[in-house]
Amino acid sequence: MHFEHSQILWLAALVVPLLGLFLGWAWRRRRERVARFIHANLVEQLTLGLSAARRKAKLALLLGVVLLLFIALARPKGGYELQKTETRSLDILVAVDTSRSMLATDQTPNRLERAKLAVLDLMRLAKRDRLGLIAFSGTAFLQCPLTIDRNAFVQNVNSLTTDIIPQGGTAISEAVSEALRTFEKEEDNHKVLVLMTDGENHEAGVSDAAQKANDIGMKIFTIGLGSPEGELIQLPDPQTGRLEFLKDESGNVVKSRLNEPLLRELSADTGAFYLPLQGADTMERLYEAGLAGLTPNRIENQMTKRYIERYQWPLGLAILLLLGEMLLGEGRRQSHKNRATALAALGLLMLAPATLATPADARRAMEQDDFGKALRLYEEQLEANRLAKRQSGLEDARLHYNAGTAAYRADDFEKARNHFNSTLASPEAPLPLQQRAFYNLGNAMFRLGETTDNPDDKAKQWIDALAKYEGALKLLEDNTDDEDARFNTDVVKKRLEQLKQQQQQQQQSDNKQDNKNQEKNEQKKDPQQQKSDEQKKEEQEQNQKQQQQDDDKNKEQEQQKEKKEEEQKQNSSNGEDKKEQPQPSQGQEQSDAGQAQPDGKMTPEQVRQLLDTLKQQERSLIYRPSQKDRARSRRITKNW
Repeated sequence: MHFEHSQILWLAALVVPLLGLFLGWAWRRRRERVARFIHANLVEQLTLGLSAARRKAKLALLLGVVLLLFIALARPKGGYELQKTETRSLDILVAVDTSRSMLATDQTPNRLERAKLAVLDLMRLAKRDRLGLIAFSGTAFLQCPLTIDRNAFVQNVNSLTTDIIPQGGTAISEAVSEALRTFEKEEDNHKVLVLMTDGENHEAGVSDAAQKANDIGMKIFTIGLGSPEGELIQLPDPQTGRLEFLKDESGNVVKSRLNEPLLRELSADTGAFYLPLQGADTMERLYEAGLAGLTPNRIENQMTKRYIERYQWPLGLAILLLLGEMLLGEGRRQSHKNRATALAALGLLMLAPATLATPADARRAMEQDDFGKALRLYEEQLEANRLAKRQSGLEDARLHYNAGTAAYRADDFEKARNHFNSTLASPEAPLPLQQRAFYNLGNAMFRLGETTDNPDDKAKQWIDALAKYEGALKLLEDNTDDEDARFNTDVVKKRLEQLKQQQQQQQQSDNKQDNKNQEKNEQKKDPQQQKSDEQKKEEQEQNQKQQQQDDDKNKEQEQQKEKKEEEQKQNSSNGEDKKEQPQPSQGQEQSDAGQAQPDGKMTPEQVRQLLDTLKQQERSLIYRPSQKDRARSRRITKNW
């Protein structure tokens, strides 16, 4: 268990005993005043029904309430949970001059100590950036590689002295070259070198080093230490320990001056700027004007400890003790009225958590990266405003914007879009808030497009996102260009172009697949068509044969009919000349043709032959419909 504001505990350790002493003094003072006006024998009779123990217990409960409130204000935290956070950070190398000229006292206590304090100020400003340290004088080396370990960085800064590098002089080019070698091993990111020196360069090659730095995109921000008028350098005598002025080989006293022209030129060549180390806000001006404007490219996932707040326990216990003090009366019995009041207060206490949520709690949850909780708190505040019918459009617009931001960070892009639309729908939303809402709404719609698999829906979401980015660009008050909105616009346009190309490729692929399927169907269809044609041909041949047979039969029947008619004519003519002389039949020709009875009567065999002949004639007269018409009426159905 640890406390975020431990100083409050010290204040509680002072206030609670004093409050206890005050309550004890007030108790005694009250008894003295009662004894002054009432005789001691009458006190117990006049205070009949009052309990001194209960009064003391009430005072003890009040002391406990005060102590618990102080503990809750100290925000106790117990236990933690690991949370994965994604951070974007810069890579900043700080090069500090450790030559003996840095011992000049034109800055308190001297230039080197003042530079070390400035480096620590920069570390506090660059909370999420990686920092590295280079020490240089006649040569340079990497004192601390790029790291996010603040303790290790502070230890390396405190260890800087003028004796850390044995080679004397000031070689600025060596510091720049060491920074170039360090950045070669790192990933692609903004390369920043903060150079702290007095500018007394005793080596050549500064221009060449600046040109190399400019070629790889490294910016060199220079911080000048000292004064242009200069200051004498004092060094302690190793034998006596007394301070003596530093002298050159000719015996002249050495005076160190700030070389501002060289530092300005070095920064200007790399697209940065120069600042003299004056006042307490130099590092703030450097970070806000120079470093904060750079967009970090490096993304780092870190597992951070998020301590769990436990202030609810002492706060809840304090409320319970306060209710106990209310329920505990000074008399030996408690009235039903007071009991009902206390129970009603307890019921309100049970309903209190629903109304305890405040925007401050939601902001605190956002700072702790608990975006789901922050979203819930903002929505509860909006619901409370709606139920209370508060007419505060500006407050609701800001709450909707904050809720949309929390929902976006929690990857709930649908809710984020709804809240940002509600912000824009508020007529009282100020112009800067609307501009940010347009920008974030574009981000939310782009993410929604990424989550869908339908290309048409994806393209629609992204086109709407482009419109929102354009709205954000149009609402800028100072008519400057929003680099982030412009960058996102270009990204979305590229993604739309890629999506269009993918759709075209997919369509071409589908057409090719359709053609292949059609060819396969035709290949499968050809054997069936060939088989159907053969069947049709066979049926046609059969029909022709059947038709030929029917024609032959009809022709034969016609011939038989004609023959019979001729025979009847002959029979009829012979009957006129010869009475009852029949025409011999085919059977007669085979057996006894040409034979007749002499008395003119027919034999039984002749009668039988005559009946057979008549039957044949009768059959020849039966009508049979032609088979030719039926053959022509047949149709062949193709089974594809």
